[in-house]
Amino acid sequence: MFLNIRGLICKAGDFTLGPVTISLERGSYLALFGPSGSGKSLFLETIAGIRKAQEGSLMIDGNECINQPPQKRPVAMLFQDYALFPHLSVFENIAFALKMKGIDKAHQIRRVNELCRYLSIEKLKEREPDSLSGGEKQRVALARAIAPEPLILLLDEPLSALDENLRGEASELLRKINLLGITIIHVTHNKEEIAGIASQTQHFPPESKF
Repeated sequence: MFLNIRGLICKAGDFTLGPVTISLERGSYLALFGPSGSGKSLFLETIAGIRKAQEGSLMIDGNECINQPPQKRPVAMLFQDYALFPHLSVFENIAFALKMKGIDKAHQIRRVNELCRYLSIEKLKEREPDSLSGGEKQRVALARAIAPEPLILLLDEPLSALDENLRGEASELLRKINLLGITIIHVTHNKEEIAGIASQTQHFPPESKF
């Protein structure tokens, strides 16, 4: 299996999640749905390395990542509020992830331009986030997330901030990103929003291994 999570236990204050065990093939799109407060965001943050796991194993493509810092993990996370830097242009926001990886300037420019074409945001490159619509912000945030070519993309309620008209467009965009071969884990409290997107769905927290 490409992704093997075994007996993962994570805590936030008095809340404890786990043990969680998951196995996924490369290129899967797993949707986890459950009520608010069930630990969905905590789970993603632990995979990303933002929070430390108390116990368990996180194997990605044959490598144990449980003790690696976030910047060393082949994982990207898209937050609910997109977390774009308001003082940077769209181009600079996307390039930021590459800069933090030590990628040279010429490669940054090529990669940002490539993603802007792929996600149809070429005309937005010089604009600042405050001037963008919700759908445009999401495209920019997704471009920044996948710029360093992560193996896994974590999505925390990615459609919740969008109105109904934009959700269909955003769903198509997520399918398009999955076609790049990126493994996706998408958490949501709304089971309906993942219909037709995910290749696998599972209630969260899981009652058994999956």
